[in-house]
Amino acid sequence: MKRLALLLATAALSTPAMAADVLVPEPPAPAPYVIEPVTQTTTWTGLNLGVQAGVAFGNSDNGANFNTSDPVFGSGVFNDDDNAGFIGGAHIGYDYQFQNNVVVGAVADINYIDAETNRSYTTPSNGTFNSNSDINYLGTVRAKLGYAFDSVLVYGSGGLAYAGVDNDVSAPSIPGYSFDSNGDDADIGYSVGAGVDVMATQNLSFGVEYLYTNLGSNEQSVTGTNTVTGDTIRYTTDSNDDDLDFHTIWAKASYHFN
Repeated sequence: MKRLALLLATAALSTPAMAADVLVPEPPAPAPYVIEPVTQTTTWTGLNLGVQAGVAFGNSDNGANFNTSDPVFGSGVFNDDDNAGFIGGAHIGYDYQFQNNVVVGAVADINYIDAETNRSYTTPSNGTFNSNSDINYLGTVRAKLGYAFDSVLVYGSGGLAYAGVDNDVSAPSIPGYSFDSNGDDADIGYSVGAGVDVMATQNLSFGVEYLYTNLGSNEQSVTGTNTVTGDTIRYTTDSNDDDLDFHTIWAKASYHFN
């Protein structure tokens, strides 16, 4: 009996120790989860090369006058015909994007252009005077200032424009008069405009751009001399708005070395 009591006492004393041995320790607390800030992945900094194509169209200007007291020629206003034409070429540029997303840069382009302006005046005796300005090529060198909304760049630009212009003036064949013509090549001016570019991949962007180009004064004239009396008449395209100017809208594609 005493032996049974001793065994029971021994079992009671050992049970807590055995229970302590089978306790599972608590797992460590998980490490804090840090959310990385979202950073801008698009950069506009770097050299870019590309092509552009679109349409060029002129301003309407019916202000060119023909004034003379000679009844053969009369007086009146010239009719204008400003034709829209294709324009396309290539460009090279460099942009730099600041940390505040302001973008500054420069771009130079050279383009073939098929655009012309025609003016005509018909005399009371059905003789027609014509003047024609045909633009063969157009180039610009412009500064850029814009703001980047990640992959979208909105900008304005402006700078020098130069062009090859063929001016031609013709007079009707009228007995008793000889004619001399004069036309100034208007080939230096300025371009201003704005555009939007979208970065489609890391290196390729597409965009659209508008430019207003003014190539300066473009006066053309024809002087007619009466071979009998020596009196002269003069036809001129000079007017209040005689600049050779036009608008351009084109699409662009550029490869960026960034």
